Order: sequence, then structure tokens, then C-alpha cells
Amino acid sequence: MAVPIIAVANSNPRNSSEPLRYFPRAVQSGIIDLEQLTEQISTSTTLTETDCQAVVFSLVHHISRALQDGNIVRLGHLGSFQISVKGTASDTAEEVSIKNISSASIVYRPGPRFKKLLKSLVYKRRR
Repeated sequence: MAVPIIAVANSNPRNSSEPLRYFPRAVQSGIIDLEQLTEQISTSTTLTETDCQAVVFSLVHHISRALQDGNIVRLGHLGSFQISVKGTASDTAEEVSIKNISSASIVYRPGPRFKKLLKSLVYKRRR
């Protein structure tokens, strides 16, 4: 299988008089949802689709709780998750409070298997 790519034109935001340049962009060819994944997993294991869904729902629940408690969640080959916050600066460390936080996000870092996948991808140009 190959990841389809297309050429996308972008202008230089710092200098709009420069000519357009073209960059590769990955094109998604579809969506695989939870139902399809659990069906595929159940056919390759002894678990039922319902068991697979229950495990995924429970995993999401427990990862959420661990992140709320300030933990980094490491899931082996899947990767790790942690909370990151963005905010405004204060003049002193003592002045920093929750009021400085403007947003939060979940940072995902792929595990070794996904990193290996990224290094071995094959691409094809889609017209």
C-alpha cells in the first residue's frame, strides 16, 4: 500500500510577491471507525466485537483520568500521551496562576512501531 499525495500551492506569508511554491500533502482515502476496527480485531482474536469495544471505551476512560491527575500515559508500542498547556507570561514565578492558562491540549508521541512505520512509508502521486 502507498500513501497518496497531491501537490498543494502555498504562498510565502512573509512575502506575498514571491511566486507560489508547491508542497506534497497526504490525501486520506477513507475513514476506519471504531466499529470497523473492533470487527477486524475480533476476527483476529478470541474476543467478541463487544469485548473489543468495551476495552477501548475503558482504555479511553482510564487514560483520561490518568491525564487529569497529571500523569504521562505510556502505552508501549502505541505511544504516550500527556497534557500540555499554553498561556500568558507573568513577570515573576509567584504571579503565575491558573488565570495564565489560555488552552490545553493532549500531546501524543508515537511509540517505536509507529515511528518505524513512518520511516518505511511508500508514497504515490495522485492526479
